[in-house]
Amino acid sequence: MTVETRSGRRPRDRRAHIIAAAAHRFYLDGYHRVSMAEIAADVGIGPSALYRHFSSKESMLLTVLDVLLAEMEALDGDLITELAGFVLKHREFGVLWQREVGHLPVENQRTLRHRVRGLAKRVGAGIDDAADLRSWATLSVLDSPTYHHTDLDDRSVVDILTTAVDAVSTVALPDDQSVVDDGSVGLQPASRREALLMIACRLFAERGYPSVGLIDIGAAAGIAGASVYNHFASKPEVLATALHRGNEALWLGLHEALAHAASATDALDRLVTHYANFSVRNPHIIAILVTQTLHLPPEYSGGLHRAQRDYVAEWVALVLSSRPDLTEAEAAVTVHAAFCLMNSLCRIHALRSLPGHITNTACLAKAVLGLSR
Repeated sequence: MTVETRSGRRPRDRRAHIIAAAAHRFYLDGYHRVSMAEIAADVGIGPSALYRHFSSKESMLLTVLDVLLAEMEALDGDLITELAGFVLKHREFGVLWQREVGHLPVENQRTLRHRVRGLAKRVGAGIDDAADLRSWATLSVLDSPTYHHTDLDDRSVVDILTTAVDAVSTVALPDDQSVVDDGSVGLQPASRREALLMIACRLFAERGYPSVGLIDIGAAAGIAGASVYNHFASKPEVLATALHRGNEALWLGLHEALAHAASATDALDRLVTHYANFSVRNPHIIAILVTQTLHLPPEYSGGLHRAQRDYVAEWVALVLSSRPDLTEAEAAVTVHAAFCLMNSLCRIHALRSLPGHITNTACLAKAVLGLSR
């Protein structure tokens, strides 16, 4: 993407062009894969000119997130509708927030999280029952276009998302007081390979794949880093194994739902229940499925991406059978909104400790899909 071509005159909005180019590059290629020289080339300037605006790539990422968040904070009027429209025009924020914010200093992360919590409170204003849960669910639904593309016009997508938000805000939640255990109690696998895989999933989810080495994984397992090679040939193989493990678990849940369902609606209901249960109990696996597939080299990624597309297509087919009023494109937008809701709620620690979090997550996702009507 070239935001600006070279000219003899320095434009007044060069900084804005740089921010837009950086956001686009970070979004498509990932923060670690992007160089300052590439961003400078996108804007049509030399690296030295870029450094007059930003001292480092880290400061550039912080500015990108700050600017996008400030634009969302400045929205007024019908906040839900405006946020939905904003995300369609600026898809970068959601991915950068989920995938790249961990590369910033801890203090900057805290500040940004505080601001995002403030935005969540605004969208939850006026909700009396489970406002915190419903506000985060609302933000997740509105953020869902950042993870997929559609041929639908923006107005149609906004209508689908606002309808989903209305359902999330009003659906009656089940009376479930069960609490998800925090994972502090349990047994470790006897297999050293499985133990390494569990640790790698957690570290990749918490720190991001580029920031974790085999030495880190080995140290967390209490073995020398070189010993990891007795079980995995490379770090990409560790990531690929973890991603395929999570993907296959989701496919098994889908096969089970189809095998025991009396109808498409019943299958979809069972499928949401499985996905909510799996995601809340395995947040690290969901985190890497959502944020770390970008780092798989081509020899590992092709089959995984095909399997993920096919998995989504199965959900879309069930929604179409359950709701013949929708087109395939509308059903796909709806499915991605439900996915984004479950993928987000399972990873918010403050929500995970609340009673009934699994059943509440499933209930909200079913409302997005129209199953609670």
